[in-house]
Amino acid sequence: MKRFYYWLTYGNFWIAFGAAGLTFSNLLLIYNQVDYSAILLSFLVTLGAYNFQRIRRAKELSSSSNKDNWLFENRKKLSYLLICSLVLSFLLLLSIDFQKLMCFIPLLAIVLLYRWPILGISLRDVPGIKIFLIAISWGLVTVLIPDLFCGNIFIPSWKYVFTSTLYVLAITIPFDIRDYSVDDSSKKTIPQLIGLQKATILAVLILLALTATFCFYFHHTMMGLYCLLTSFVVSFSFKIRPDWYYSFILDGLLVLMPLTFIFQ
Repeated sequence: MKRFYYWLTYGNFWIAFGAAGLTFSNLLLIYNQVDYSAILLSFLVTLGAYNFQRIRRAKELSSSSNKDNWLFENRKKLSYLLICSLVLSFLLLLSIDFQKLMCFIPLLAIVLLYRWPILGISLRDVPGIKIFLIAISWGLVTVLIPDLFCGNIFIPSWKYVFTSTLYVLAITIPFDIRDYSVDDSSKKTIPQLIGLQKATILAVLILLALTATFCFYFHHTMMGLYCLLTSFVVSFSFKIRPDWYYSFILDGLLVLMPLTFIFQ
């Protein structure tokens, strides 16, 4: 059972299911339809991007946590998984116009440079921007991929990019709270700048409340209620929790999001 959990979470399948869930939700919100190619592509590119970061991390490990030990022992398998996700993504994109694919170059650059140092520093080490890079990338990917298959990628559905970015930003703040004691102070994360409790308040009372307000304004009532449910889950992050709270519960909020459409 533990081995399955490690592969599900540390192997990034769970977070990839989360990307598929948010993409599924945006497809229904924007186009009122389901496109399985878009959902599969979102799953594959997230699986590939996160495993690329894990492989880079495995080369830099200095701790002896269960997660880091697992990454080091399975780095070759993660490399094979990365290759498979890249090949399958390429096959899905064969029928897409090259001009449209050019829109993803900035996102590809973020993935490559997130841990890969340029001029001696990687993007994740630039003070204060890591969490915003993650949230904006998620907001763009989970909306641009639906636009790629179902709409006009040159005129993105910006309001959904905005709400998706806000939501991901809110559920990512707890990860910075988790890493508060191990992150170098030079990273200037939100908890380092304003404190643990204020970071939780920012995530719950401001970001998620704002996301819920936008959802209600756009007449997406169940999605707004889901944001309020999310705020309850995130409120537990005011202090450090076990790993499963972050790797499984918080990421699982994205996986379960499509269930809101059952009740609409």
